[in-house]
Amino acid sequence: MRHVLRVTAGLESMVLGDQQILAQVKEAYQRAVDAGQVHSLMHRLLHTAFRAAKRVSSETALSKGAASVSTAAVEMARQYFSEQRPTRRPSDLDVLLVGTGEMGQLALKALEEDTPNSITVTNRSPDRAQRVAETHGADTLAWGDRHAHLDAMDLVLVATGASDPVIRAEALPVQDGSTPSTLVVDIARPRNVAPAVSTVEGVDLYDLDNLQDWAERARERRSDAVPDAEAICDDLLGDFVTWVFHQQALEPAIQAIRDTFDTIRKQEVDRHAHRTDMDREEVDQLTRSIMQKLLAVPVVRLKNVDPDSIDFVQGIKLLHALFAPSEGEGRRLTEASDEGHPTLSEAPSRCPYLTHDPGDEASSESVEEALRMEDPEADRDQVESPPVHAH
Repeated sequence: MRHVLRVTAGLESMVLGDQQILAQVKEAYQRAVDAGQVHSLMHRLLHTAFRAAKRVSSETALSKGAASVSTAAVEMARQYFSEQRPTRRPSDLDVLLVGTGEMGQLALKALEEDTPNSITVTNRSPDRAQRVAETHGADTLAWGDRHAHLDAMDLVLVATGASDPVIRAEALPVQDGSTPSTLVVDIARPRNVAPAVSTVEGVDLYDLDNLQDWAERARERRSDAVPDAEAICDDLLGDFVTWVFHQQALEPAIQAIRDTFDTIRKQEVDRHAHRTDMDREEVDQLTRSIMQKLLAVPVVRLKNVDPDSIDFVQGIKLLHALFAPSEGEGRRLTEASDEGHPTLSEAPSRCPYLTHDPGDEASSESVEEALRMEDPEADRDQVESPPVHAH
């Protein structure tokens, strides 16, 4: 769990504070949520990790400067031109982007402050290249012409999803050394530029190995922020662990409440299902929905109780005593696992923080219909109960 927080906060990245990692974790999490494969434990863990990343970014210097492989590549290119071609200002550069994936677009965004002389985009899909070019005010180049135009560029950023090199030495035009060298930066893994390109006259090639060396120097500059970032992760990890044991302690009481209400629901369905035009399955589904909605608010509030605000243990014992069945009632509660692990066994669900939709009109109509169902025996059978006072 600590590793999840550290990765999301950028503490395990090649470039410390890499915020692109946070975006990737969020995307993976959202895909899992959409597939209905996330339980409450993972929901809570990932949202804790997102809070840790946000605090690390805002409260420490870990993400200051280049904060991703893409932006670090641009920083490295700036340093190259300032040292190798100091007369070539950033606004004079002609830039070619090969590939229009997320990393390539992040690199273009990082270049915007330099306002290069020209930006050209090429991609296997011309439609995608056109969309990215329009977004960044760039031109497009046919994919088949990428090698022929490389020597006319000052900077070439290569970031495609290809599994084999898309820039090859044998396809590059022969240069006589009379023109300045072109800097080619390969930020893809696996490599998108064949290693032999580094031997071509007029081409300087940097790849992730060079970026690793550059990142090490950047890491030294950011290392002072690491203890503060780790402290934030450990602080939120402590909150998460407390929540896990809090939920584990609550589970038997919550299950007892649900079981008690469900037993009453089933008994009433058995008594009255014949008095409606709805079939048994429809009645069962409707009453289960009503029960879940009635219990939703108190259960959520119970889960959010601060264990330090009340005598938590005594409160849980009281709930269990009120709702747990006696041994003679023939209904047993779910027991904890033998391993003693947290048993937060709610079914996978959509993220409760992102996808809650209170506007379920069909369900609301069903509830209203259920409430309108008349029971002529209700007045006769109902026994007036004394008021219950909460202390």
